[in-house]
Amino acid sequence: MKARSKVLSACLVIIALCLPSFAGAGEIDLMPYAISNLTEVLGYTAEEAEAFVFERREGGEVAFWHPDHPDWVYTVFIDRKTGQISGTTPFDTGYARYRGENTVRELMRAVREKGWFATWDRDAREEMLALLNKENIRISTELLFAESAGSAAHGFFESCYGPEFGWTEALSGLFGSVLEEYGLEWEAEDLRHPGVRQASSPETTGSVRTVTLFEGEAPGELEPLFADPHLAGWRCLCGASVFFDWTRSGKDTPAKYSGSGLAAFEKDGRRMLLQLAVMDDEWRIFPLGENALIQSGDILVTYDGIRGSLAVVYPSGHGTEAFYLAPTANTKGVYCTIMAYERLDADTGDAVWIPVSGDMPTWKWEKTPKEPERARFPHHLGAVPIGDFPTTLDEVLQYGYPGLPGNCVLTDGVNFRTGTSSRSHSRGMLEPGVVIPVLEVLPGDPNPWIRTRIGFLDGYVAANYTSYDGRIPSLVTPQPAAKAKHEITLMRGTGWLDSAVGSFPAGTLMHVVFEDGDWLYVDVPRGEMTWLMDMEGSFGYVRKSDVLTASSVCRLEWTDD
Repeated sequence: MKARSKVLSACLVIIALCLPSFAGAGEIDLMPYAISNLTEVLGYTAEEAEAFVFERREGGEVAFWHPDHPDWVYTVFIDRKTGQISGTTPFDTGYARYRGENTVRELMRAVREKGWFATWDRDAREEMLALLNKENIRISTELLFAESAGSAAHGFFESCYGPEFGWTEALSGLFGSVLEEYGLEWEAEDLRHPGVRQASSPETTGSVRTVTLFEGEAPGELEPLFADPHLAGWRCLCGASVFFDWTRSGKDTPAKYSGSGLAAFEKDGRRMLLQLAVMDDEWRIFPLGENALIQSGDILVTYDGIRGSLAVVYPSGHGTEAFYLAPTANTKGVYCTIMAYERLDADTGDAVWIPVSGDMPTWKWEKTPKEPERARFPHHLGAVPIGDFPTTLDEVLQYGYPGLPGNCVLTDGVNFRTGTSSRSHSRGMLEPGVVIPVLEVLPGDPNPWIRTRIGFLDGYVAANYTSYDGRIPSLVTPQPAAKAKHEITLMRGTGWLDSAVGSFPAGTLMHVVFEDGDWLYVDVPRGEMTWLMDMEGSFGYVRKSDVLTASSVCRLEWTDD
């Protein structure tokens, strides 16, 4: 948790001056470093630096500020731990992608010289986006779609410093001074924007990125897809997509176009999420199912430019909850990874950031430099009802993977071997998310081995590729599911003389445990198919040609025989 008051008073980011360390801090006169800091590190001109006030403080620290803003205080001091000359800035937000005050100040000069905020129009927008892309600055969604100069100014600050939630008082004051300089006004926009909005910007890769946000209606290019018979009776609520056009890049790329997106639908009070993916240079849709969405309250699917992520946001009168997501389509399938969960409380200013497979938040995290605790939750969206996600730090520390039996671990894509050596024969590569019982832990070099039994097969798995001993495996790709095309017989092996386990009717669902040539080793659950294997289910081999496979059960429901 992090209170807004703490964020706004935080000025602790260290300005690395790349200077030698000193043992005797009291013998060093830091004043020359403070003066040079203004121009060499912070980007002020010599004329601007001359106006600053400097003050020596206890321990040799030097504080300095502009007389027009005595509360915007910089410092230079000797770091007692490293002996390095370091400093603080009143504009620190802890934004991980911050390019530094020197860069931002140069950008502000360019904005002033070009007069972009004075005459905000399409040309000004395109020129500013090109400049920010050149500096490798992630462009906020607000700036990308800015229709007014005030919105453009706010979007510019968020692009450079991160979301306003993490701004310091000094940074808020600096933004206010920019509004005053240009006679601009800014008010926080409503999250709701009915209709279709679209904006493009050049990328440093040479491609052109187009972001489309839609609510209550579908973009023209997606209307034919949303007419799919599987969506009969479903109404499109909202969605977002990111499309990359590589035809102007001059690069030899595997595809002319790439892109991903998400769209929420509703029918009879139920919600479902679709994944959008550009495959063979065309948009296609794939179901993520009803588990992928919280089934009550307000909802918005959007794109967060400064995080570079699609997101599902649940606004309320007290703030927002959001899941940052990464829809992926590759040779391993089509799936959507949960990067992180965020909750912002507008009443208290508190925030919670719970990563699953993503990075740190873009606002300053009070545990820095320690990484926040990651949630023990399937990384792929839709495997478990998203409403079961642990939304407090206490829940993250208290709960393990939902439904995982005791004395069992999850695998992370690992060989299922006949011995405790990497040279031992492998029966096959276990799919990520396969559940195995820990029958015995044996020493290994350098990592221990787990003796286990999957169905009627005994074997060994390297423990460091599982959730053993509290490790959180990277369950990015889901464990594949399969469906019988017709009546099938599970076998105890792949040979002519191997016996049958049992027969199952067409449409039977099963988990894929591993591949073995033209065969799959599968687990047919006793009851309803869930994200976890049924350890007491029916295990056996089935020919690949006798089943349909997909990355999830809901995908199988949309797969033609």
